[in-house]
Amino acid sequence: MQKVKRTLRKLLAATLAAALVGGLAACSSSGDGQTAAPAAASQGETQNASGSQGTDNPAGDGVTVVEYWHTMTGANETALNAVVQKFNDTVGKEKGIQVDCIFQGDDINEKLKTLYQAKDTENFPDCAMIANAGIPSIMDYEQVVPVADLYAAGGETLVAQGDLVANPARAATYQDKMIAMPFNGSAILLYYNKDMFRDANLDPENPPTTIAEMAECITALMQTDGSGNVTRYGLNVAVRRYQMANWIGGQGEYNFFGDNEGGRAGMMTRVTFGDDGTLMNYLTEWEKVVQTGGYKEVEDNINEEFAMQLFGMAVMSSARIGKITDLVGDSFEWGTAFLPKVSADDQGGVAVGGSSNLIFDRGDQAVVDAAWYFIQYLASPEAQYDFCTQTGYIPINSLTFELDEMKTFLAENEKFAVACEEMKASNPNVQEPFDIINWELDSIIRDNMELFGAGEQDIQTTHDNIVNGCNEKLAAYVKANQ
Repeated sequence: MQKVKRTLRKLLAATLAAALVGGLAACSSSGDGQTAAPAAASQGETQNASGSQGTDNPAGDGVTVVEYWHTMTGANETALNAVVQKFNDTVGKEKGIQVDCIFQGDDINEKLKTLYQAKDTENFPDCAMIANAGIPSIMDYEQVVPVADLYAAGGETLVAQGDLVANPARAATYQDKMIAMPFNGSAILLYYNKDMFRDANLDPENPPTTIAEMAECITALMQTDGSGNVTRYGLNVAVRRYQMANWIGGQGEYNFFGDNEGGRAGMMTRVTFGDDGTLMNYLTEWEKVVQTGGYKEVEDNINEEFAMQLFGMAVMSSARIGKITDLVGDSFEWGTAFLPKVSADDQGGVAVGGSSNLIFDRGDQAVVDAAWYFIQYLASPEAQYDFCTQTGYIPINSLTFELDEMKTFLAENEKFAVACEEMKASNPNVQEPFDIINWELDSIIRDNMELFGAGEQDIQTTHDNIVNGCNEKLAAYVKANQ
């Protein structure tokens, strides 16, 4: 089967290349805005030449300048810049605050680490967008000002802590202390081609709710040529750390990826999904997907390939909704659905993805106060509406959902509404782990799940390699950082 898949991939690559040259070349690929390993969000435009967007006028006397680092690109950067410009032109102007919005790529954590190790506080930003999974690697820097401390200080409050949606609030929390202010949320979804479902005699209004049901749909959706070679897959998803965290975390009422509540009650020293059986539960169900022969286990250009109808289903972040909408246009009907469960009885839901904003103290309390006001503004109902409706990210402020314009938007955008409902229905304890060395665990999971998905590695070997590999990496980290 693997030889067939490799042959098909060459054919798909050639087909995709021709299509990109013919019409899709103007659209860039996109990632998730969720990070197991660093990832970006959906895109459609390039960043501006300077990578930053400040204000039309230079800061004058009495104006406090806040330097804000972010990771957004393309259409998401455009939306963020618009929100920041609105702040600068309105409440920022009234308060004497100007925010300089600076693109820093997807390696902000590494840049901060370099500055921290050099004790170069002067060149820290005043606040920065941090992927939630990256918070544990920098939360102990002496420059960090935890959001919980700012709330406790009793300064000017734009956003009440109780108004934050529980899932993204917990994503930015360690040992019951909120470290950063949530900014954008995302949820992992099943994307599916409704036209293909109809052609395969599947109900387009009843997508699969479990992995076993998804396997049945793959069998119906896949197509082969006269020689039995696959010409259309039923499903595409590369299972990595983030995807696995969702399928592990969603089992039962909820489940943790590792000890100490997946690293949120203390340092995560080992994975626990081998001990509690949840990894084997997942792999047993996933084997049904693999055995269909219609599963593509690697992601090449998943956005474009979905739009080209090279497979019927995909598992992707809600942050891609806008990009997929642009690519598909009106060429076929498609929908989104909750991530299929490992077991029909599972109640945990999914782990919220996305980013939060972290404040750094460079020695000027007036700037800290201004940055605090700004990141609260980004979390306000109106700013969340402006940003999320332009990007596909999920609002992190519960009051956003009470805005009349948001209610109208959700009624008119069913695919986005599904993502919002999925997050609301998920247990806040289902989270990405705070595993610090997430890129190393991601590599172990990715490599083994690719072999398993290609039919080149059995279920027990896959299970043991993932458990033992992750625990060895964690043990080495703990030993070096006692």
